[in-house]
Amino acid sequence: MYYSPTNQDIGLIRQTEKTVFVNIELLDKQFKILDTLQGNLLSDTLNVDSKSKQRRTYSCELHVTDPSLLIGNDKKIWIDKYIRVYYGIKGGPGKSITWWLVGTFTYIDVDYSYNASENTLSLSCADLMADFDGTKNGQISGLNFVIPAGEGIRSSVLALLKEMGVSQYNVEDIPKEVPYDLEFSTPTTYCDILTQLCELYPSWEFFFDVDGTFIWRKIPSGLWEPVILDDSLIDCLWIDETTSHTFSEIYNVTEVWGKTLDLELEDRYAESSSYSDGVYHIALDDVASLEDIDHLDRIGIHICGSNGPGARVSINNLPPIPIVNDDGTPIAENRMAADTTYVFSYRRNMGDQVQNCLYLLGQYQAYGIYKETRPDCPFSVPNLGYEIVNSVTYDNLYSDDLCYNQAEYLTYQTTAMADTISLKLILIPWLDVNQKIQYTSKMTGEKNQYMIQSFQWSSFEGTMTMTLCRLIKSFSEHTARFI
Repeated sequence: MYYSPTNQDIGLIRQTEKTVFVNIELLDKQFKILDTLQGNLLSDTLNVDSKSKQRRTYSCELHVTDPSLLIGNDKKIWIDKYIRVYYGIKGGPGKSITWWLVGTFTYIDVDYSYNASENTLSLSCADLMADFDGTKNGQISGLNFVIPAGEGIRSSVLALLKEMGVSQYNVEDIPKEVPYDLEFSTPTTYCDILTQLCELYPSWEFFFDVDGTFIWRKIPSGLWEPVILDDSLIDCLWIDETTSHTFSEIYNVTEVWGKTLDLELEDRYAESSSYSDGVYHIALDDVASLEDIDHLDRIGIHICGSNGPGARVSINNLPPIPIVNDDGTPIAENRMAADTTYVFSYRRNMGDQVQNCLYLLGQYQAYGIYKETRPDCPFSVPNLGYEIVNSVTYDNLYSDDLCYNQAEYLTYQTTAMADTISLKLILIPWLDVNQKIQYTSKMTGEKNQYMIQSFQWSSFEGTMTMTLCRLIKSFSEHTARFI
C-alpha cells in the first residue's frame, strides 16, 4: 500500500526532538477493533523483508498493569486475535499526534513476566501469512487437492482466498493459465499452493500488506516506479552508510532444469515430419479437424530439419498453425534443430494474442541457461573474467522459455541484487520494501537509484537501517517483458 507523505509528515520526522508514541489496536478475525493494548513501551523492533513470505514481523515489550493483558481465551492475548500497530509523532498545528500504520499482525509467541520489580508483556508477532503457512494454521484438509490444467491463474488464486476466508485482497490479473494438473497431497498449506502457482511464471509475488490486505502482483522492476525518496530528505536524516558483500552466493551463469515433458496416453506423437515452404507436415490419428485436439494437449514431433522464420505445422493437411513462444510471438529462425524431437502444447488461444497454435515447450526436459554479460553489472562474466555457474531444478517450469526467464531472473538476484549498500537513517515510518529511492553515496560520491530490499527499525531508538539494491537500468529494460 503506497503512502504519499505530506509536507506535514516530512516536517514531523525532521524535528530534532520528538515525542513519539506506539498505539496497538486489538482486532478480531474480521478486523473489527475490540480494544487497545495500553501500557508503556519498553522496546520494539519491526522487520520488513521483501524476500520473506512473512514479509513483516514485529516484537515488543510493554510494562502493563491491566489484568486483561494476561494470557487466556477470555483475555486480550489469545490465538484468535490480531493486532494493528501504529507509530505516532506529536507536533504540527495544535500539537496533535500524527499516526502511521506499520503493520497488522497475529501473535506467535507471548511471554508474561510478573514479580515484585517488573510486570512485563513480551509479544512476538508476524503478519497474517503465519495463519496460512503452517506457523499457526493453514493446512489443507483432506488427502488430495488438485487445481486442474486450463484454470486461470487469477481465478485459481481467488478461489483459494475464498477457501482461506480472506476477504481483503488485491490480485493483479495474470493472463496465464495452469498448464498442467497441480496435485497436492497432505500435508500441504495454502502458502505451499500459492507458491506453486506463483512460481509457474517468473517474477510474481504474494504477501500480506501493512493493513492485512492480501497482495498478488508483479515484482516491481524499478523501471517505471517513481522515486519516493531522494537526497533532499535523506541528507537531513542520514546517520551512516556501510557496504558488505557475501561472495559465496554470487552466480553470473544460471542453468535451470525444468519439468520432464513425458507424453501420456492422451497425448500424441508424430514419429516423422516433412518440411516445405515454412510448414512442417505431420500425421496424427483421429484428427479430422483441430476440434479433435483438446486445449493443452501435448504433441511430440520429430523435426526433420531446422526451421525458417515464421514456422508453422499442418496436421493431416489441415490449414497450418503457427509455432510460438511463451509470449505468443513466432519462434526464432533455427530455434529447432534437425533430427530432434520436440514437445508442443496445443493452444486454442494464448490470451488475446494467437488463436490455434503450437506452443514450443522444448525437448523432453525443459531447460534454459542465462549468462550475465552486461558491462554495468560488477559481477558479469566479462567484468570478472570467468564464469560462476549455478545449476538448479524447478519441476514446475514446463517450457524452455520459462526456464530461460527464471535463469535470467535468478542470475539478476545473485549479481545485480548483490550490489547493495546499507543506510542508517532517522526513522521514516511510511517506507516499504520494493520502493525506489535515489541516493548519492557519501563514500563514493556516485548518485544511483536503488530498490529497498529490507529494513528494520526501533520506535524506542527512533532509527532505521535499510538494505538497498542498486538498480541496473539495462537489466530492468531488458527484463521488463516478464517482470
